Amino acid sequence: MSDYKMIPCEHYDYLELACLRGYQLKIELIDGTQCQGQAITTQTRADKTEWLVIQQQTQHALRLDHIVAITPADANAEFGRVLIATKQD
Repeated sequence: MSDYKMIPCEHYDYLELACLRGYQLKIELIDGTQCQGQAITTQTRADKTEWLVIQQQTQHALRLDHIVAITPADANAEFGRVLIATKQD
């Protein structure tokens, strides 16, 4: 994996809120793929990388600097589409 690039704190706040509220998220990744799942938690691993854990049929962890944007599917969500990281060259 490439070196981890921390995301801005204000973007991390949206991820935390999504986890607290258990939002269903549409997630856009830097490789151009998309996935959906319920935001469960964030975690920091021993190598200092940060991850978003989502629930689909099973739990999956997505590295935060690989997430381009999140969009809550919940009608009453407290925020809309949020850009998280920029696409890397």
